[in-house]
Amino acid sequence: MEARPDEADRQTRDYAKDLRHASLPVHVRDEMGRIELSLEVQFLALCRQPGLGCRIRQDIFYVAGRAAMALDLGHLEAAEREIQRMEQVGSVEPRQSRYG
Repeated sequence: MEARPDEADRQTRDYAKDLRHASLPVHVRDEMGRIELSLEVQFLALCRQPGLGCRIRQDIFYVAGRAAMALDLGHLEAAEREIQRMEQVGSVEPRQSRYG
């Protein structure tokens, strides 16, 4: 049975990541692992915050996706910038309504 398009894309992405990972020096792989772990920890911590509005939660998901994509492309500095941006988005206090 042929994989659905989304599953085929995931498989291709995983294959490309494995090839790239094998060709990188150990110190770069270690740094990528550190950044990836930081991304996951920060993302989960932000998502668990009570009272986050739908819009802020969507923004957190979006910026986390950008950070993950930067890691996939090997842009470690960009990934770290996106993690910082994600933290800033998650720290924004919801605006109070003028009516409430």
